Amino acid sequence: MMKRIVPSLLIILVLTALSACSRVKDIKITSCGVESFTPKGLRSVDAVLALGIDNPSIAFTIEGLDGVVKYRGEELAIYTADTVSVDRKSARVYDLPCSATLSDNMSLPRILSLMRKGNLEGFTTDIVAKVKLRSGVGTTLKFKDIDLQQLME
Repeated sequence: MMKRIVPSLLIILVLTALSACSRVKDIKITSCGVESFTPKGLRSVDAVLALGIDNPSIAFTIEGLDGVVKYRGEELAIYTADTVSVDRKSARVYDLPCSATLSDNMSLPRILSLMRKGNLEGFTTDIVAKVKLRSGVGTTLKFKDIDLQQLME
C-alpha cells in the first residue's frame, strides 16, 4: 500500500510544480509610474515607483535590481532599487523605492533639456534583476533596451 502512495504523491507534487512553473512566463509588468521623488544634490534622486505586476504564478522576491537609463543609446543615469516581494496569483501595484545617479558624462542642464519635450520617446533602459522564490532558488534576469515610453503607458 505504501509503495503505491509514495510514487503517486511524488507524481502529484511534480505535476503541481510544473504547472506553477509553466505560468512564470505569463508574468507581466502592467504599468510603471513615478509616485514620488526627492532630489539628493545635483546628481542624484531618490524615488518611489508604482510598479504594476500581473503574477498568475507563484510568489517571488525581486532583489538586487540595477539598471541604466539611456537616451538614443547614450547613458544618462544608473539606478538601483530596493527589494520587493510579489504575491502569488495577484495583479496589483507595488511601491518600489529606488535611487538614481547621473552618469559621469551627463549634467543636470542636459537632462532637463532632454526632458523638456514632455515624452519619453528615445529613452530606454537596461535592467539586471535577481529574482528568488521563497524556497531560496533564484536566477538573474537581464533585459536590454526596454522602451520607457511603452512601459509608462
